[in-house]
Amino acid sequence: MIQIEQLSKTYQTKHGTVKGVDDVSLEVKTGEIFGIVGYSGAGKSSLIRCINLLERPTSGTVKVGGQDLTKLKGDELRKARLKIGMIFQHFYLISQKTVAENISFALRAAGTPSKNIGTRVDELLDMVGLSDKRDVYPAQLSGGQKQRVGIARALANEPAVLLCDEATSALDPNTTLSILRLLKDINRKLNITIVLITHEMNVVKEICDRMAVMQGGRVIEEGRVYDIFADPKTALTKEFISSVVSFNVPEEILARCDGTIVKVLFKGEVAGEGIISDMLQSYPVKGNFLHGAIEYIQELPLGIFVMELKGGQTEVSQAITYLEQRDAIVEVMNDGN
Repeated sequence: MIQIEQLSKTYQTKHGTVKGVDDVSLEVKTGEIFGIVGYSGAGKSSLIRCINLLERPTSGTVKVGGQDLTKLKGDELRKARLKIGMIFQHFYLISQKTVAENISFALRAAGTPSKNIGTRVDELLDMVGLSDKRDVYPAQLSGGQKQRVGIARALANEPAVLLCDEATSALDPNTTLSILRLLKDINRKLNITIVLITHEMNVVKEICDRMAVMQGGRVIEEGRVYDIFADPKTALTKEFISSVVSFNVPEEILARCDGTIVKVLFKGEVAGEGIISDMLQSYPVKGNFLHGAIEYIQELPLGIFVMELKGGQTEVSQAITYLEQRDAIVEVMNDGN
């Protein structure tokens, strides 16, 4: 659906040239929800704005549905943009217009016949759960309701792609969850491709299929959300994940341990099996749990446990080998010596 190839975007400032996006190549598949994660200044907002050419790339190409947008101008570009909806952090609703009029504005701008606008607005309001707010003004809405209007407006012209620029950053956690669930529901019902940028790993964990991590304008890690949570490769990705799933054991606790400290990771359905208890029954070692939980990412379980193993060196090694043979990933954090 979206192919980004060797895309760069530079800006001229009083301090010189700044690279907002630096040679990024990504592919987003049709119907998936793709998350782009990074701190402020990582380049993620510049990248998403290059996808619909709100900002024209300095170099590289952006193809949406096989069409190279970087080659389009004028009416051709405006027509292509109709198939790319966008929602923003700060809503950007017209305060003097009602909810229905805000949505109608997008339809009128696209040249929709007046006789079709009312019906389409009603369909969109029903889709986002705001049928009873048709004639109220933005000032009368909560933040979550304003964002639902923004989503309805972005979907007005039946886009194939929906771009979300920090769409939940201004919302409280409960409202954020409701908006994410709405986006996921829309994705499933319409098979619309969603690209979502955020600095919150909880957002990615909740709804994204795949993700990319950006730093300094570059993509430093990319893959399935589940795989990245299970085995992050870069220090920044590990830092993001630790904000959601933390398994750090206090140093004073580790200092009191004289056995072998291991971190054990179980992926997929094996996370729900009693592998550790089987190991403790099969080998003459004692296990002391220091930390652990099972997280669910895209409805798949991911189990991570930190434990102390006590016993003879041979027996402990055999116990670790047993875990690995049962498809666990074992990291020895401290061998007790």
